[in-house]
Amino acid sequence: MGTDRLEAYRKDVESIFGGDLVSVTVYGGHAADPPAEKGFVTVLIVVRKLRREALAAYRAASPRFERSGIAYPAIFTEEFIADSADVFPIEFLGMKERRKVLSGRDVLDGLRVTETNLRHQVEFEMKGKLLCLRRMYLAARGNRELAGLMRRTAGPIVLAARGLLLLSGPAAPLAKEDIVDSLETRTGIPLPRLREILAAKDDRSLAGAAEEIFDGYSGEVERLCSTAAVPPDGKA
Repeated sequence: MGTDRLEAYRKDVESIFGGDLVSVTVYGGHAADPPAEKGFVTVLIVVRKLRREALAAYRAASPRFERSGIAYPAIFTEEFIADSADVFPIEFLGMKERRKVLSGRDVLDGLRVTETNLRHQVEFEMKGKLLCLRRMYLAARGNRELAGLMRRTAGPIVLAARGLLLLSGPAAPLAKEDIVDSLETRTGIPLPRLREILAAKDDRSLAGAAEEIFDGYSGEVERLCSTAAVPPDGKA
């Protein structure tokens, strides 16, 4: 995304939240220069007080922001973000790792993210996505729909599995293909179906062997779940 669009977005957000705005921060792959990932820009907005009028104003403008390539943001109050760092360690570690402040102060600088709950969150996220994947499979009608299901879910599953890498070190890649590379190296689990789905340009390319691909895909996710359930030191 060009800097002109981010600049326009910054001005819009400042106008919407006014004096309540504390900061606007881009995080993840788009915070790199040049951007390390395609797709929607992820944004953190922090306010002193979240007023209904401001939230409604952002909602009214959100279709325009989406057309500009900006994802629906995480919106926190200062108090909420201070009380949530230990609850969402995956998200906050990712935000702190690579970020670019568009407006206000760097609220993530100095924010202490404890990793006490990290393994539990990783396991919860991975197992929840596996259960959801199975339910969605049961509802899929036909190979084309199943192919679309796999393409929609592979990216979020890879991003959740990134937490497995954070369990063994303070940093992890941001691009999905690089995350898969590191997961294979560190866990020893081959992920060919996950790679195939991420590389697919459309549903049609997966539809012909959708059942076979899904079987391998769900098996890979299940094996990653098993890895998430084992602490690095082998103790519960």
